[in-house]
Amino acid sequence: MAAYGDGGIYLKRGIYYARLWHNGRKIRESLRTADEKLARRRLAVLRKQRDRGAYQDPTSRRATVDDLLDDLLVHLEANGAASLPRARSHLKPVREEFGHLAARALETAGVERAARAWRRAGKAPATVNRRLELLREAYNLAARRTPPKVAAVPYIPLLRVQNARQGFLSAAELGRLVKAIRNADVRDFVEWGSWTGMRPGETRKITWPMVDLQARTLALDPRAAKTRKGRVIALEGPLWDLVQRRLKRRRLGCQLVFHRDAKGMSGQPVRDIRKAFASAAKAAGIRRALLPYDLRRSALRNMIRAGTHETVAMAISGHRTRSTFDRYNITSAEDTRAAIAQTVEWAKKGGAKH
Repeated sequence: MAAYGDGGIYLKRGIYYARLWHNGRKIRESLRTADEKLARRRLAVLRKQRDRGAYQDPTSRRATVDDLLDDLLVHLEANGAASLPRARSHLKPVREEFGHLAARALETAGVERAARAWRRAGKAPATVNRRLELLREAYNLAARRTPPKVAAVPYIPLLRVQNARQGFLSAAELGRLVKAIRNADVRDFVEWGSWTGMRPGETRKITWPMVDLQARTLALDPRAAKTRKGRVIALEGPLWDLVQRRLKRRRLGCQLVFHRDAKGMSGQPVRDIRKAFASAAKAAGIRRALLPYDLRRSALRNMIRAGTHETVAMAISGHRTRSTFDRYNITSAEDTRAAIAQTVEWAKKGGAKH
C-alpha cells in the first residue's frame, strides 16, 4: 500500500495517468496504458525512481542537449564571463554533434566517438577538451537547477593533455627583447607585461580612470580582469616610468593607457603583437621559439627568484589558484644546478652528520 498523500493513478480519455509528488511539486504524467494493473506497476517504478533520486518529470525528460547548452550560455552571460564569445564558438560543433539528442540520452561512448572524430579532423587536444568541458559544465548546471533538468550527469572524459609551455626569459633577455621592439607603443605594452606578468587581454583593457596618479596605484576594474576580480598594483620603479611615458602619448578621446596607431587610426587597442615580438626576439639574439604569453611566465618566475612572496606575485599577475601558479613557476637547469651546489656546500659543512 502506498502511503497517504503519495499519489496514485487516474483514468483520462481511456488512458491511465500517474499523480505523485516530487520535490514539493505535484507531477502528472501519462502511463501510456489502459490496463489498470500495468498502470499500477509503472506507478510503482516511478515511485522507486523518485525515492532514489533518479526520477525525471516529463518536462525534464523532454529537454535536449541544445536546451542545456542554451542555459549554460545564459548562465555565463548573467555572470559576466569574459569567455562568453569563445564559449559560443566552442559549442557550435558540440551542438552539431549532440544538440538534437534528448539530454538524458547522452552516453559516454558517443562523447568518446565525437572526441576521436574531432582529433582526426585536426583539432588540438586542448580544443577538444574545452568543448567537452563546456558540455560537462552544461550538465552540471542542469543537475543543479530547480527543478533539475537532468537526473544524472553522464561521465564525460577528457583527453590527456600536456600543453603547459616551458618558454621563459631571464631578466637580461627580457631587457634585450624590450629594447629591440621598434614601435614605442608596442614596446611599452610588452615591458608592462615583462614586469607585472599580467595577461595581455587585461593589459589592453587598462584605462586612465583605473590609474590613481596621486596614490601611484592601478586599480584594475573587475570587468577588465579575466577572473572578474579586481586587484590593486602599486606603480613603482619601471611601472611608474611607464605610466609617465603613456601620459605623454595619451590621445584625446581615448581612455586606453596602452594604445597604438593601426590602419591609419590612432588610439587603437594593442592587439596581435606576435610578428613584432618574433622580430624583436630575433634581433635580441633569442633563437628559441617564444610567444608573447611567455612574458607572463617569465615575469612570474623572475619575481619569485627576486624574493617576492608567492602570494604577492599571484596578486600582481592575477593568478587565482595555486596549481596554475605552480605550473607557471618553471624551474630551469640553473635552478637545479644552484640547488645541488647548495646541498653540496651544506654537506661539506657537516650537514650530513646530522
